[in-house]
Amino acid sequence: MKSKILVENYSYEELAHALYAKGEKDGYKKVTDKTKWREPVMAEKLGHDAHKAISAGKNSDKYGSDAFDPKTGMMAEYKTKALSEKNNEVKKLLGKPGKNGRLLAPLKAVGIYNGAYTQEAIDKYAKNDHYFGLFHKEKCVLIIKPNTSEVIKQLQAGYNKKKLTGGTTNLNTVSICLGDQSLYSVEYKNDEFFEK
Repeated sequence: MKSKILVENYSYEELAHALYAKGEKDGYKKVTDKTKWREPVMAEKLGHDAHKAISAGKNSDKYGSDAFDPKTGMMAEYKTKALSEKNNEVKKLLGKPGKNGRLLAPLKAVGIYNGAYTQEAIDKYAKNDHYFGLFHKEKCVLIIKPNTSEVIKQLQAGYNKKKLTGGTTNLNTVSICLGDQSLYSVEYKNDEFFEK
């Protein structure tokens, strides 16, 4: 397998630099910033065109989005999460029992919206499709598309609550329980991961 050869023969710095260089070649500005590299991964799997810049800019028509869907003409906002073995997230996703043999509660896919701190921003998010990508050991294993109405409902509730209590409206959170399939559709599933 290619990844084993890379792991055994290259340093972290060489691998990170190679990722940076690939991003630069493909037109991405600093693809290694935070988790920007996950956006082209998701876009490729979904048939979208990921935005090249880290941020589309507040006054841009792309604001609140990470990609463009050429099939629908819609902007797409991506949220990603690295699954943790420690918190039983992989077992929850796979529907496996915990240490005590009992089934665990279904996994919740959580997206944090740093830009949803004004009514204007939430209104812009309402015009986008939303996708939550789950990654295991930096491989994309599942992408769901939450219903936009559910995303906006939760963003609005978070914004209203923070406004009333005087707390920060940054870090507005949307949580989609994977046990409630009426809240989302599955757009990509890594069958190999789910079959293991």
